[in-house]
Amino acid sequence: MFNILTKNWWLLIIQGLLFILFGIIAIVNPTLTAATFAIWFAIFIMVHGFFAIVAAIRNWKTEEDKWLVLVEGIVSVIIGILLSIMPDLTLLVVSFTIAFWFLITGVLKIAMAIELRKEIKGEGWIILGGIISVLFGFLIFARPILGYSYLIWIIGFCSLFVGIAMIFGSFRLRKAGKMVKEKIAAELK
Repeated sequence: MFNILTKNWWLLIIQGLLFILFGIIAIVNPTLTAATFAIWFAIFIMVHGFFAIVAAIRNWKTEEDKWLVLVEGIVSVIIGILLSIMPDLTLLVVSFTIAFWFLITGVLKIAMAIELRKEIKGEGWIILGGIISVLFGFLIFARPILGYSYLIWIIGFCSLFVGIAMIFGSFRLRKAGKMVKEKIAAELK
């Protein structure tokens, strides 16, 4: 997993920027209709899932723990497809779908960070992003009937925090990858 993430650290930046963009849109315009929101979120989730699947497949032969990344990607794509083909879902169903996605991806991010703990320091940013995702997932599950604007704001702020955590975590991964390459190069001399 360390190799997957250090080789593809820039994908985490792109995902983090998408989280931030989505968060800003959600906070600035919380009166989006449920159908529009579902389509935006579906696109966002599918892009996230696509990047995760590509990263897992790209490093399939070299990594043992590629399954966490692959499962996150597949779950994200499936939920994204469901939301895009049924944009008229009720707010309650959309809320539970989004909460489920935040919980699953949060738990998977925490599991990945725990695995990375063996390889790098600074995995706390990834753990923080996962914890925030899980907390917001539970919050949405607990209060699915919140006013639509509040739900959008919660999701927007969660997306901002997760995006920022992903960007900081990706720079840590990039630095750790460089350090490992330098260490290997020094040992080979």
